[in-house]
Amino acid sequence: MPEKPAKRLRGRPRQADNDISIQQTIIYTASTLFEEYGYEAVSLQQIGKQCGVSKPTIYYHFASKPELFKVAMTTMLNNVRKVTSHLLNEVDHLEHGLVRLAEARLANPHAEIETMMREAESFLDEKQVREIREAEQKIHELLAEHFRLAMDQQILREEDPMFLAETFSTLMLMGNRENNPQKYESHLALAQKVVSLFLQGAKAT
Repeated sequence: MPEKPAKRLRGRPRQADNDISIQQTIIYTASTLFEEYGYEAVSLQQIGKQCGVSKPTIYYHFASKPELFKVAMTTMLNNVRKVTSHLLNEVDHLEHGLVRLAEARLANPHAEIETMMREAESFLDEKQVREIREAEQKIHELLAEHFRLAMDQQILREEDPMFLAETFSTLMLMGNRENNPQKYESHLALAQKVVSLFLQGAKAT
């Protein structure tokens, strides 16, 4: 009779599970460092030291620094899109959703994608650049869908919904300004002010 395979000890993670956990740690650490210091200033050795793994371990998961940058950026942008979708879909009124979204994004600002891409683009291949841009575009498309619906309901005046989406995203960069916490009572107060100003220009008359 053939021997039965040994049972895995309960609570002991599979190797694949460990690999996923390590990979996620590398991605999170890399995205944090890239956002803070930019592409060129961050080395794979620095990323490895920060998350407690060796440089060969990073190469086991990612073929190169440009590939890690691409994955880190697309992961960050995909998370922004998921949060955006959740916050806009769980409210009945567009303005309330935009305020909640603005509060979240102003409280957790991300580095300006254009600045990061200008520095990194010469190191990336066309496919990597395209995937990052597509992830960014999906955020704008999601916002544009909600603005288009508001136009259909005559809440907003007729306008290019993608233009409104890109404009709103640009306003969120106010969260990167260092003196904002001192100038405004809270991130909510700033969010309400920004959204009110945005909607004053976009509302149907």
